[in-house]
Amino acid sequence: MTTEVSIIVTVPPKEEAPAADDLYDADQVGASLDRDTLRLWIATEAQRVAKDRIDAQMKLLERYMARGASFVGWGLTATIGLSAVWRLHSHPPYLWIPATLTAAASFSAALLLWPRQWQISGDLPSYLGSLRFETELELRETLAQRDEQGIELNDTRLGWASVFMKFTLGFMAAAALSVAVIFLS
Repeated sequence: MTTEVSIIVTVPPKEEAPAADDLYDADQVGASLDRDTLRLWIATEAQRVAKDRIDAQMKLLERYMARGASFVGWGLTATIGLSAVWRLHSHPPYLWIPATLTAAASFSAALLLWPRQWQISGDLPSYLGSLRFETELELRETLAQRDEQGIELNDTRLGWASVFMKFTLGFMAAAALSVAVIFLS
């Protein structure tokens, strides 16, 4: 007796893809009667992107402030050291120049640390509770616009931080160059 083995191939039954009308939920809060409109998704995505952008801005500000704090410390140390050498020794007579430049660098770096307006991501629960809208769509669009205004405010603050950092670096470079010129001449 021979036994025959036959291979049975089973294919899972094809599931029918849901019709496009089944994917569209017209009862969704804020949904438009126009199926081609994605306003609710866009508003939700705008909020998510804004949160990511504000978080990235915050990290950049933290880096600027850390560098600024470091420059304040080093600038004051260099200012005190150069001023002491200038006061205690009669030569070289022009050490007040790099001492002034390092003091200016410290002041410029301190301006990086000065508190200014800053928008953080998220809103207070009391603010959300005070808003009255008929749909989720309107609420999300309003919050996304508010986040965009915060991003613009933060960009202004970061622009000034960049300017102060450039001044700080310029003053420190000028101080180092002037010390080299004084001691090499």
